[in-house]
Amino acid sequence: MSRFLVTVRLPRNPLHNPHQKQVGMCPVTGLICTDITGEHHSLLVEAESFAAAKIGLVDFEGRVITHITRIESVN
Repeated sequence: MSRFLVTVRLPRNPLHNPHQKQVGMCPVTGLICTDITGEHHSLLVEAESFAAAKIGLVDFEGRVITHITRIESVN
C-alpha cells in the first residue's frame, strides 16, 4: 500500500477572497484548513497505485469527488 497526496478541485465559491483566506473545517476532509472557501483542497489517500488513488474518492460527508487536479506519491 502506498500513500498519495491527491489535490481536488471543488466548484468555484463566489465568497472566496484569496487575500483574506478563512481558516476552518475543510469541505473535503473535515479537518482544519487554511483556505476553506478556495477551490483546491488536498487529502492523503492510501492506495495500491496512482490509478487506484483516484477511484472511489469521497469527501468526509460521503459525496463523490470527481475533479482531481493532481496526485503525488508521498512515500
